[in-house]
Amino acid sequence: MYDFDTVINRNVPGDIKYEKIEGIDDLIPMWVADMDFRCLPEVRDALVKVAEEGIFGYYDPDDAYFDAVTGWFRRRYGWEVKTSEIIPVPGVVAGIVHALNVLTQPGDHVLIFQPVYGQFERCVKWNGRIPTICELKNVNGRYEVDLFELEKKIREDGVKMLLWCSPHNPGGRVWTMEELKAVTDLCMKYDVKIVSDEIHADLTLSGRKHIPIAKVSEEVAQNAVILTSPTKSFNMAGIQAANIVVPNAKLRKEIDRRSFASGLFGLNKMGITATKAAYTYGEMWLNELLAYVEENVALVSCELKDTGLSVMQPEGTYLIWIDGSVYAGKMSPAKVLLETAHIRVSEGIFFGQCGKDYIRMNVACPRSIVKKALERIKKMPE
Repeated sequence: MYDFDTVINRNVPGDIKYEKIEGIDDLIPMWVADMDFRCLPEVRDALVKVAEEGIFGYYDPDDAYFDAVTGWFRRRYGWEVKTSEIIPVPGVVAGIVHALNVLTQPGDHVLIFQPVYGQFERCVKWNGRIPTICELKNVNGRYEVDLFELEKKIREDGVKMLLWCSPHNPGGRVWTMEELKAVTDLCMKYDVKIVSDEIHADLTLSGRKHIPIAKVSEEVAQNAVILTSPTKSFNMAGIQAANIVVPNAKLRKEIDRRSFASGLFGLNKMGITATKAAYTYGEMWLNELLAYVEENVALVSCELKDTGLSVMQPEGTYLIWIDGSVYAGKMSPAKVLLETAHIRVSEGIFFGQCGKDYIRMNVACPRSIVKKALERIKKMPE
């Protein structure tokens, strides 16, 4: 059994999640997507060993690295990936930008479903492309894709690329094969390339299973770029290690060249070491983590029932998307929570205009912290 209950002191200079806010001494940070749990012991031990060796030169991923990565994909998703199809990079966002610059030209339209991780729209805009926004439908407290609207926007804007989030952040959807097929069928019909951010793939709840988009069909795989990383799953985001999976050899060659041209390529020795250890030894730790997070999610859903806050039940991730329109007014719901309860959550507007009345709460923390936050929320004036 692993320990997820111990509260770890992160109140140190430079820790982004716990950065000081003037006038607040009892802040509960539940915003940025990293966890308050110690990482897998085998990851820590492997990194300590490297540190003790004291050699921090240039390294390439070795065969053991690729065996660990492909083995994880095979065991976790039944997804067969060749070593030659993998491009290691320092982060998923870097991979998005590399793919964006290979698959599209300046001025092209790139479709994103909102609400979604705000960096999607930034990457599109700041690299000279035009975002085509398609809003997800809230159907009985669960996001779904409006296929009619999707096809209309692809056709009208001449969309060249879909930037897809699977599992979905912030809504927590774990997309079904039927949903993936419906979306990718339209992409194939209109020759739209797909870039799928699957960084939350391991974090599925309630017995659901993530399906890599490349598993929909060989045609989809040949027109897709898949972005993966162990960093969200094993709480090592600061390690900055990710992999781009590109089954299409021509696209892979161009993306690899683009990564080298940008200077954002490869991994350092710590990233290689941590990835190998996580994927080799991390299965039991991850399974216990998911069970713990699921109990936190259930606790939040239960305790917020009578507060006016409406919880969207996540099927994946450790992030809860909450309708905070009950607080809407002069301040955003996130600011109300910060100023009234000293709880810092993510601003819904970061995920798109349609998220302006929402908040995103990170519950990957010891249960005592979740309970303390819930007590404060329930004491807030209506």
